[in-house]
Amino acid sequence: MVIERLAVESVCVFSHSFASESGPVIAMLQSFVPDDDRPAFEEWNKAMRTLIRRLSKVPNYVRRFGLWSGLRLLFQIERTLPSKSESVRTYRVPGYPDPVYLRESISDHAAFWQCLVLNQYEFRRFPQSKQLMECYQTAMAKGVHPLIIDCGGNIGLATIWFAAAFPQAKIFVIEPEKGNLEILRRNTRHFGERVTVLEGGIWNESGRLHIVNPDSGAMAFRVTAASSTQLDSMRAYTVDEVCALAKSEAPFIVKLDIEGAQRNLFLSNTDWVGRTDLITLELDDWLLPWQGTSRTFFSCISKFPYDYLLNVESIFCFRDRGPPTNPN
Repeated sequence: MVIERLAVESVCVFSHSFASESGPVIAMLQSFVPDDDRPAFEEWNKAMRTLIRRLSKVPNYVRRFGLWSGLRLLFQIERTLPSKSESVRTYRVPGYPDPVYLRESISDHAAFWQCLVLNQYEFRRFPQSKQLMECYQTAMAKGVHPLIIDCGGNIGLATIWFAAAFPQAKIFVIEPEKGNLEILRRNTRHFGERVTVLEGGIWNESGRLHIVNPDSGAMAFRVTAASSTQLDSMRAYTVDEVCALAKSEAPFIVKLDIEGAQRNLFLSNTDWVGRTDLITLELDDWLLPWQGTSRTFFSCISKFPYDYLLNVESIFCFRDRGPPTNPN
């Protein structure tokens, strides 16, 4: 174990040094290349930058999955890919007993990096997580399966992360786009009844929704209200409706990666917010500047006792239940 750890850290140091030092060297060499040789140099430069990009991610992969599995996954995942593809491959990932399905596309591989390598939803390093895990253990002791609602499920990588972190929880995952839904169902079918997949979107009221940008990347679909007669519409679920389907009084965790739809979600019917132990949201103001997509969220959640922390692209809102009661 010690030798493997030393090997991992040695690889991390080498890859980081090579990646950080190569850029200036390449830039310097470029100034000496004759015009006749520039096309060949540009091809070499492109290949080197691809290699540097891969090497810069070596520490993340090997620290997350171990030396050999990390390097294997690095070269399987971090490849030059098209923006869209229907081709699907499976990957064996340490910590997840069943295969992970990814399309051969930039967006699916970016989701893998975000959810399973960077561990975007890893909250257990925060001190507030102790209270959250105590709530989880208390629920299980009572024979209750806590409810996790994954809104904006994409291809299911966040779902399988939460399923591994909370093996006794039931998860309802909502996704509006049919291509994503197909991969999501493949990635979650081995969970059986533990995971329920819903086609649709999360909203502040019942109704119908449709995707406003169907030609965008698989991680960027946005929805808006639609008429009941619109052919490409899907169901709009409220959080309370999902709780009713799950036969739960309140969510344990609500994960939101809904590309700006939080503006509508937090406009009304927000009693569920005060009953939820953890809300995690990916903010989208960078994507939709000056559209106020986060304003209703902050206005609503500030009325409840939450602590706020950041990890990767998500804000984590831990509900303060107050000091633990003394059983004596």
